[in-house]
Formats: sequence, structure tokens, C-alpha cells
Amino acid sequence: MQSSPRAAREPRIEGQETAELKGQAPVLEERWYSGLVRLFGGKSAPQKSGDANAANPNALLAFPSEAISRPEATSIADAAKRTAQKAATPAALATTAADRRSVSPKLVRVALIISAVAVVAAIGTVAFQRYPLLQKTAKEPRPGNLTINTRPIDAEVLIDGTRRGTTPLTLSLAPGTHTITVRNAGDERIVPLTIASGAEVSHYFEMKPAEPSVVVGRVSVVTDPPGVRVSVDGKARGTSPITVTDLTPADHKVTVTSDTGSAERTITVTAGGTASVMFSLPKVSGPVGGWLAITAPFDIEVVEHDDVIGTGGTSKIMLAAGRHDITLLNRSLGYQEARKVDVTAGKTLSIKVDPPKVNISVNARPWADVSLDGASLGQTPISNLQVAVGTHEMVFRHPQLGERRQSVTVTVKGPNRIAADLTK
Repeated sequence: MQSSPRAAREPRIEGQETAELKGQAPVLEERWYSGLVRLFGGKSAPQKSGDANAANPNALLAFPSEAISRPEATSIADAAKRTAQKAATPAALATTAADRRSVSPKLVRVALIISAVAVVAAIGTVAFQRYPLLQKTAKEPRPGNLTINTRPIDAEVLIDGTRRGTTPLTLSLAPGTHTITVRNAGDERIVPLTIASGAEVSHYFEMKPAEPSVVVGRVSVVTDPPGVRVSVDGKARGTSPITVTDLTPADHKVTVTSDTGSAERTITVTAGGTASVMFSLPKVSGPVGGWLAITAPFDIEVVEHDDVIGTGGTSKIMLAAGRHDITLLNRSLGYQEARKVDVTAGKTLSIKVDPPKVNISVNARPWADVSLDGASLGQTPISNLQVAVGTHEMVFRHPQLGERRQSVTVTVKGPNRIAADLTK
């Protein structure tokens, strides 16, 4: 029977495919490996005949190119071009249907991923070597600066329990959380602090001053007529009017003596206090002295020729008739005023002290309505408010945090800064 043209062609194609499998065309795996080697600049493995493959089952593991010198590396584009040309040869086109099915898209994707990883690694290596900044780790955090001021100064400062000095103080701290302790003989403040890298932080504290340790008292002696001899506990102290300043807190015997007579009284002296006593002695003739009465909102000392001749708390101060240069003084408030007074024999001269006004600043945390001696000042913060020197009562009010009363002393020298933390 005559065979059809189709039947004649099929054996011929089949024979051709069998011949290719025996060595007429490169093995599929070898073609892929050669392409990858060319892509990374290496040498391709030489094509082997079917007899060599049959003699060596591991022909893919034999690399004769390793024994010869390496030729000049070809570019990726040239290697890809030659691979495409080789894949287009008639021998490659004659692979069997089974070989074509073995070239799966998955192998193609794996080869592309390997190539991309190699390129990125090469670029990263060059960048790492060329730019040293990439080799550095994150910058070390910079320390911050903390400044602490107090009133009064010379308060002790501890950071995290370690003493760092006295105020005013500026120091460097590592970023993070710390505990500030500020203390003096009369007060202590403990404040948490979180400082950021490179930050500049300032804190100001109004500290209670240390209570002075008073161990002596004073007695003011005034006589009519003045100029008589004064002794305390039998010890001569001078002539009247006079203030004896070094007496221990106790009962003391004060004696005054003149040509016309003498008088004696027992006076109780308290620590830090001033006791006043007045004597009237027989006179030879009419009055030769007068009196000075002083009205002031705070304690006043009357000084003449560097001697304290009386205080504002005394009902009257006896002075010889005539002109006197006196100084009204309150050391704790920094108040001092010089005056000239004319004393008339047998009469009383009244002097009124009007306290000077100075600026004060008031603040509160978080905020507060403030009143001074019952008069409203407004809402914090308040600055450059004119207030008379002396002792005042200040009240801070907050709708949620309540009310706080505070006794404040306003001085002439200042600065007068008043603050209250209602959150504590």
C-alpha cells in the first residue's frame, strides 16, 4: 500500500529528533548553564559530543575551561545576543516537544531573580566602599544642658541622687529621664526631668530661706530728761536714749541714774525681740526734751549717729529739744530713709512712714487667680506689678485645684518673684 506524505514525514521527523538527542544538538540544561555563565562574565562550558556524554555520566560537572586562561569578559548585552542567536539555530529549533515543555517559566523567573540579586549586591558593595557615611551607625545622642537658678542662691543641687554643685548652676546631662533635687536649710524641691538630645532646659525655684537662729534680744531705754546713765544687770551701758543689743532671752534689771534721782525696772527680753522701757526722773527745771512718735506699716528702727535710739513699736521716743538727723531703717526689707526732725521741748512730733512701691512678678502652675491682701490682682502670669514693700498675704485660686494662701515679703532691692505650684 502506498504511504501518505504525512506518514512519510513523521518517521523522518522522528529520526531527526532521535539524532538530536544522541548528540546532534546541545543538551537543554547545558544551554541554560552556558547562558548564565556568560551573563555573569564567566566562560561557557564547551559543547560535548554524544559519545563524550555517554562516557561521562556527569558531563555537566566537567569544566575544561577552568584549565585554560580566561578570555576577556563579554558584556551582558553581547552574551544575551549570542545566546539568542544560538537558541535560534536550526538544531535548537529541532528539539523535541518534551524538551520544549521542560523550559518552564519558573526557571526563567529564577534566573532573572538571581541576576537581579547579583546586580544589587554589586552596586551595594561599590556604594559601601565609596561612601563611608553608609558604614556609620546612627549618631550618638548629644547631651543636653540644664540650667538651675534659685532665690535665694547657694541651694544644693543633686541629679539622680548625686551632688552636682550649688545654684546658680549649668551642667550637661545625658538624654533621658532624671530626678532633680534642690534644697537648702529651709526647703527642698524634687522635680522629675526628661531631657532630649541637644536640648537647653532651665528651671527656677523660689526657695524658703533658712530660719535665722536668733539667740539674743534687745532693750531700748528712754528717759525724761535724756542724758542719764543707764546700766543693765549692774553693768554700765551708756547714757539715754540707748538700745542694748546683746542681751540673752531672760529677765534683766535696768537702772537709770541722774543727779536728781534714780529708777529701776525688770524687763523680759525675748530672742530676736526688742523690749522698750521709759523712765521719768525728777527735773531741775522745765522740760528740756520732746517726743517723737512714728507710724509705719512695718518695724522701724530709729538711728542717730549710728546708735539705735528707738523703734517704731515704741509709743514715743524721747529726744532732746532741737534738730536731729535720724535714719528710719528696716534691714530685712532693705528700707532706709534719712530725715531731719525738729523736736520741741514738751511736745510730740509725729512721723508717718509711707512704704515705697516696687515691682513684683507672680506666676502659678498651671494658672491661678491671684489676690493680694484681699485685692484682686488678676490671672497669672503677672509681671511688673507695683506693690508696697512689706509683708503681704497672697491667695492663689484655681477652679479645680483649690486655694492656696502664702505670706510673701516684698523688699526694696528685689527681685520680687512669687510662684506657686498648685499641682503639689
